[in-house]
Amino acid sequence: MKAVILAAGKGERLSQGEDKSKPKPLTPLLGLSLIERAILSAKESGIHDFVVVVGYRSEEVVKYVEEKQKRLGVNLDFVENEEWKKGNGVSVLKARETLKDENFVLLMCDHVFDSSILKELLEYAKKRGDKCVLCVDKPENVFDLEDATKILLERNKPEAIGKGIKNYNAVDCGLFYCTPAIFNALVEEIGKGKYELSDAVQCLIDSDNLEVFDVHGRFWCDIDTKESLEYAKNKMLKSLEKPTDGIISRYINRKVSRRITARIVNRNLTPTQITIISFLMALASATFFFLGEYKYLVIGGLLAQASSIIDGCDGEVARVKFLTTDYGAFVDSILDRYADGMLILGLILGYWLLNGGISVWIIGLFAVLGSFMMSYTNARYEGVFEKTGGGRRIPVRRDMRLFIIMIGAFMNQVLGMMLLLAILTNTEVVRRVFSIKRIITKKKL
Repeated sequence: MKAVILAAGKGERLSQGEDKSKPKPLTPLLGLSLIERAILSAKESGIHDFVVVVGYRSEEVVKYVEEKQKRLGVNLDFVENEEWKKGNGVSVLKARETLKDENFVLLMCDHVFDSSILKELLEYAKKRGDKCVLCVDKPENVFDLEDATKILLERNKPEAIGKGIKNYNAVDCGLFYCTPAIFNALVEEIGKGKYELSDAVQCLIDSDNLEVFDVHGRFWCDIDTKESLEYAKNKMLKSLEKPTDGIISRYINRKVSRRITARIVNRNLTPTQITIISFLMALASATFFFLGEYKYLVIGGLLAQASSIIDGCDGEVARVKFLTTDYGAFVDSILDRYADGMLILGLILGYWLLNGGISVWIIGLFAVLGSFMMSYTNARYEGVFEKTGGGRRIPVRRDMRLFIIMIGAFMNQVLGMMLLLAILTNTEVVRRVFSIKRIITKKKL
């Protein structure tokens, strides 16, 4: 399966107030250009072969994408459309020779979208025979409805399409599954002097060669203006929250980490480098804890919480720049465990050097064991419960544990804080054991 990406337009509305030195496909959005985002979103859906139709300032676009090709890891063909001013229908037709008689996916370089939409579109299209399929959404989910291409659906079948139609109940998302029938429609409409893709889509509707796929409000955005670019940026940052986020991550850490990510995503920092920075901050925190005195406890507490916040940035940068890897997640998990151990060891040593006694070692040992066992059992526990909805649990994920450490340091209650960690973490581990046993017993019955 190939994807055709239209990247021939000038993008005059977006260039107003923006960097006019860049063609529209090279407009940056959270560390990647729009054309890179289109390619990587499709790649995430399993597509590795691309035909990019270029026009306005084509040499710059081709040079930029070719320089990124190794990082993108895809196969690229470029098609020149010298008539790019006429309309995007002409750009699609220019790709005909390269595609021959293949079915293909058609994307706009200035549309960003959740890659799950494209995955499901491909699955849906396989069941629809030889018909083209257009992704649609409800009008209320569109940022700039006035500029959107509207569609009238009757019993989920398209009846009319166009930016100027008055009666409509859906909008075009700019993602298509196309059969060669699209080229016949384009030839027919261009022969009439109609150069827009929507004209050919109307032709497909009239010949009963088009179906629609509802994206159900999942994220997509047509970027034509500075405002829509900012809207897409904010929506993408907000989407970085994970269902597995703990209470502190959800209500405190993510609010800060997303702001940091928005700034560092345009730099050359890799997710692994951010992971290491977070780890070093945790080591610095442990060092201040070791010094023992209250003023150092406060500094250590702040560093521990800052480390927790930065620990969220590595995953955010990885997801927003399509850099997630199993290796990166593995390194992150290992360094988190070392950081957890060093933080508690620093607290134990600092308290013991000032106050002596064996109780801090015993309580600290159980705090370390509970912390490690929480992480060790986490994946297995969630694997069992992901289909059953889980259940009640004690909220002591890593974000909460580091927050408790900070509060304990601020209150100068090191022994009490470690005792609380030891009780909460080990109680949650025991609860998980019995919860899983209960589920397994029910399955056997």
